[in-house]
Amino acid sequence: MLLKKVNSYLLGNVKIIVEGYYIERFINKCGVDGINLCDVEREKECIMNAQIYTKDFKKIKKIAKITKCRVKIDKKNGLPFLVHRYRRRKIFLILPVILICFFIVISKFIWNIEIVGNKKISKDEILKLVNDNGIKIGMLKSEINTEKVINEMRIKRDDISWIGISIDGTNAKIEIAEAREKPKLLDKNEYCNIIADKDGIIDKINVKSGTAQVSEGDVVKKGDILVSGIMTGKYTGDRKVHASADIKAKVSYSEKKRKKKTQNLKSQTGSAEKYYQISINNFKINFNKRLSKFENYDTIKNSRKMKILNNFYLPIELTEITNIEMKSEQVVYNAEELKNNTISEIKENLNEKTEEKDIVDENIITEEKNDFIEVKVMYEVLEDIGVEEKLE
Repeated sequence: MLLKKVNSYLLGNVKIIVEGYYIERFINKCGVDGINLCDVEREKECIMNAQIYTKDFKKIKKIAKITKCRVKIDKKNGLPFLVHRYRRRKIFLILPVILICFFIVISKFIWNIEIVGNKKISKDEILKLVNDNGIKIGMLKSEINTEKVINEMRIKRDDISWIGISIDGTNAKIEIAEAREKPKLLDKNEYCNIIADKDGIIDKINVKSGTAQVSEGDVVKKGDILVSGIMTGKYTGDRKVHASADIKAKVSYSEKKRKKKTQNLKSQTGSAEKYYQISINNFKINFNKRLSKFENYDTIKNSRKMKILNNFYLPIELTEITNIEMKSEQVVYNAEELKNNTISEIKENLNEKTEEKDIVDENIITEEKNDFIEVKVMYEVLEDIGVEEKLE
């Protein structure tokens, strides 16, 4: 039905009024001659309305003469009549053609790169990797070899376990799954020592295979051998084995910060100014070239790529630029308030480093001077520190 309406509009159609006493004969004759009458309505016994293709109008006039009916045009519809109406206004005819050609051309290029699935790896880092390996804004979709790009990215990044690339419209969607860092384990048939990967104090050691080189309470440095892969027997002498053991050690994490009691803090005044910028590929148009009226301000940019459909991006980017006025004021903290704030900051950082680890002790050292305080926070964490090292 829709195709029929589109065809009717493109070819042009006319609404006709037929008058006469032999309208049934007129309808039958049209059917015999292959003329399609649409939306037929009988107003009276001798008056009928119908819609026909423009090309059939001459045939209709002949049939009307044979069947002794009169035919007149009531309304004209369709593209041919629209073109005729605006034939002297060429811009109305040329503009749609230009737009159609424009959309056909830009649909062959990539105008947006979407990255999803990343948590630890920054989008800028992935975008650079994607650009370096063959997908860039403004390149032809036909030139993209997704399989090659995926293989190159996998070779260069061990922290990415899976990559998927899909091209939809003018959008390239890059999906990644980040790899979890795993300790390097040697084959059970290979001979190895167990060494410390961190400084610490041995809390517990349970050797399953090999010869222990340390005991509980020993202080060890990174790289020290904890369990040797060489075992000595009274009758067998020295023999190599794959060392294996459960080793727990107390590891120290610490951070120190110095804060002045009098600090210059920036805050917003509540005033702001906005202006806009349009980027067409790499060409930028600023709608406000004046300098900011604020002496001190922070700038926030919010960019949005223009698109027609869900994944049909255009090479046009609209950027909203906001200048927020800032003021600087001097704040004097009392020692207790400053100490608590600094401790909270340091603990937040240390908690990130020791996430999912067993914190067994915490120590805080503060030192107050005339114009500043110094805070040091130390965590003692119980964790596995043994890693395998191949025996040559």
